[in-house]
Amino acid sequence: MIERPHTQMPVWQKTMQLIHLIYTVSATFPESEKEGLGRKIKNRLTDIPVSIASALGNGIQPGSSAHLRHALEAITEVETLLYVATRVSILRPNEFEQFQDELVAIQQELMSLISRVDKKKR
Repeated sequence: MIERPHTQMPVWQKTMQLIHLIYTVSATFPESEKEGLGRKIKNRLTDIPVSIASALGNGIQPGSSAHLRHALEAITEVETLLYVATRVSILRPNEFEQFQDELVAIQQELMSLISRVDKKKR
């Protein structure tokens, strides 16, 4: 497999690990929610590494910051959807807290990356 620059980034790797965890947990969702809330969570979650790849896969481009900001938006949406899953007793509170901690760490790394990309554009 060809290694791409974005796949070497810790933020991309952390996101891929989180995807694996959430896919595993969402497989335990009630059947009625696998296609509902579960699908929404997974769709938005997978937008994060896709946006990172779009931003950095071919080097820093004029639209790189916008793609990274899209990833930040997806993080906020995923966190909200996971919170909803917790409120309706699909996720346990400790699972939500674990996912939230991971999302916050990814969010902080993305914000730092956006700053670096914006400085590089100047």
